[in-house]
Amino acid sequence: MIVMRNLNRYVLRRASRMLPLLLALAGTAAAQMSPDAAPPRVYSAAPPRLDADVRVDGVLDEAVWQQALVLDGFSQYLPADGRPAAQPTEVRVWYAPTAIYFGIRASAPAGTVRATLADRDRISGDDYVLLLLDTFDDQREAFVLGVNPLGIQMDGILRDASQQASMMGTGGGRAYTIDQSPDFVFQSKGRLTPGGYEVEVAVPFKSLRYQSEETQQWGFNVVRRVQQSGFEDTWAPVGQQQASFLAQSGTLTDLTALRRGLVLDLNPELTAGATGEPDGEGWRYDAARPQVGGNVRWGITNNLALTATANPDFSQVEADVVQIEYDPRSTLFFPEKRPFFLEGIELFQTPNQLVYSRRIVDPDFAAKLTGKVSGTNVAALTALDDPDASLTGRDRRYFNVLRLRRDLAGQSSLGMAYTDFIEGDRSNRVAAVDGRLVLASRYTLTFQGAGSVTNNGTERVTAPLWDVRLNQSGRRYGFNTSLRGIHPDFRAGSGYFGRVGIVRANFTPRVTTYGAQGALLERWTNSITFDGTWTYSRFTDGKRPDDAKLHLNSAFGLRGGWDLSTSILIESFKYPPDLYRNYFIERRVGGVPADTVAYTGTDRLFNLDVVGVVTTPRFQKFNANLFVIAGQDENFFEWASAYIFFV
Repeated sequence: MIVMRNLNRYVLRRASRMLPLLLALAGTAAAQMSPDAAPPRVYSAAPPRLDADVRVDGVLDEAVWQQALVLDGFSQYLPADGRPAAQPTEVRVWYAPTAIYFGIRASAPAGTVRATLADRDRISGDDYVLLLLDTFDDQREAFVLGVNPLGIQMDGILRDASQQASMMGTGGGRAYTIDQSPDFVFQSKGRLTPGGYEVEVAVPFKSLRYQSEETQQWGFNVVRRVQQSGFEDTWAPVGQQQASFLAQSGTLTDLTALRRGLVLDLNPELTAGATGEPDGEGWRYDAARPQVGGNVRWGITNNLALTATANPDFSQVEADVVQIEYDPRSTLFFPEKRPFFLEGIELFQTPNQLVYSRRIVDPDFAAKLTGKVSGTNVAALTALDDPDASLTGRDRRYFNVLRLRRDLAGQSSLGMAYTDFIEGDRSNRVAAVDGRLVLASRYTLTFQGAGSVTNNGTERVTAPLWDVRLNQSGRRYGFNTSLRGIHPDFRAGSGYFGRVGIVRANFTPRVTTYGAQGALLERWTNSITFDGTWTYSRFTDGKRPDDAKLHLNSAFGLRGGWDLSTSILIESFKYPPDLYRNYFIERRVGGVPADTVAYTGTDRLFNLDVVGVVTTPRFQKFNANLFVIAGQDENFFEWASAYIFFV
């Protein structure tokens, strides 16, 4: 044990000293490596405009489908890009004055299609098709409309994201993320066929935001997931060496005379309640005054919407997901699920979560404006919270949020955010600037700088936040690196931060090897994670990290959709005295309690864990995931080392 602990100290000491050098080398490599040229966008087609209507029943038997644009010739994206798709896919497209229609025919051997009557947004375990509509053709984000073979829906907003090699060994081949918070209205119906499945989709234009031009061009792509093999195919070819997934989309051209119509939703609400108790002779009831409220949504233009709510009733909103606290240094995060706040939520996002609408607990009134104007995303929110949510129970809580993001050349952008929170004589204001730069088609630089001004009623405190990330996309080689600092006095009264007062640096290089087509080993990704976390003062004083981690990861993708991954975790955690200021040790004299003394923990805890993960493909009746971690691990609640074996 002494030898292992000394070895841990040596490895962590060397890793912490090498981290700044590795970050510098990553920047030098980014400047010197010459990236591959982006493939030309040649996948463009004009769907016909037909004054027709169809019954969405999953059967493509109407005559109008014979006139539709046919998109085929799919190619593989994962696990290895550039190969012909193993199973043919055909997507037919046409549009009427008020909606656009898609007919999907996906071929598959009999008995291999995975399809269930899943809940909305829960189709990831099935075969599915994603329709990506970049209605502004700006290659920043796209509407995602997904369907499984039975037409069960999934929807959201797709954005570019850097390929990741996570701490637990997963390969992270996708270069996009999907925010499933928004919900859109569209129709879909599907059915299984002897040769695969068919799905019919109708999307009203009033469900989308799009340009105001009479004739438009939309970015477009289709992603098909085959669960039986684990393959993902796309209509427009997508190369993993490129930083932007959306920039490689095809286009739907010559879309003319789209009619969105009047978009006006009115949802009045009336809530009332009564509490009762027995009074000896029967029941006595105390009825509360009925509350009148409601919601309104108005589509001002094709790309700008105004929504408002008064005394909303959120009693039918899905309950919070169960969370387990394993690190008491960080707070728990709960996602937003209330419908009013989900409308346009993607436009409020920033690199760090400066806007967290759950800070608004019980609004008496709220309104927001969201959309895109002349290449600039606009999102503004104002809210008045019920006094019961305040610290005193008497003060009104006011929230104001403004988020702007301007498109630059390529897929780059520059944004700003401002939040304002007032409660009695307390207030908090945050201003921030952020940007995303895509360099030489395979490097992505993301940054954010912010400052907070907090008035707690007796003093005024200012503090900074800074964040820089550089990522390289690559088919064989790549890396992710980041450096973020949050001052101990930084506060975001309208945002969420799990932990403040820290600086964290991370560098994860990776290399991927591909097997031949049809080989047992389809994809093998190796990565090393160097991760250091400092308390803010230790970082500015130039001291070693409080928490240092070295993770050795491997991920294997095998034929038939099997995934295996392993990690070796070498970690060290420094004792945080503030967390244990209320811990005391009882002293006994002659077996009788005498007094207590303040608890002081060991200066450092050292970990050495081994992780293994096995994920099966989705079989016809089941799928399985096995996660095993064993070794020496930290126990934060007792500040002690523990031996862990978890399955």
